[in-house]
Amino acid sequence: MASNTNLTREVAIKLIRMQEVICPNCGKDKLVSRYRYKKQNVEHICPACKEVYHPTKLI
Repeated sequence: MASNTNLTREVAIKLIRMQEVICPNCGKDKLVSRYRYKKQNVEHICPACKEVYHPTKLI
C-alpha cells in the first residue's frame, strides 16, 4: 500500500486532471491509471517500481 510520502499537492492535482507525471519515487516512468474501466483518476501506478498513489486522499 502506498504511503503517498513522495506525492505533493501539485502532483496530486496534475494526476486528477489526467496530466502526465513522472514517478516521484523512482523517476523512471510516467504514472498511469491503475484501472481502465472505473474511476480512472482515483489510483495511479508506476509501471517501473509498482508504487501505487492515491491523489484524492492527499487533497
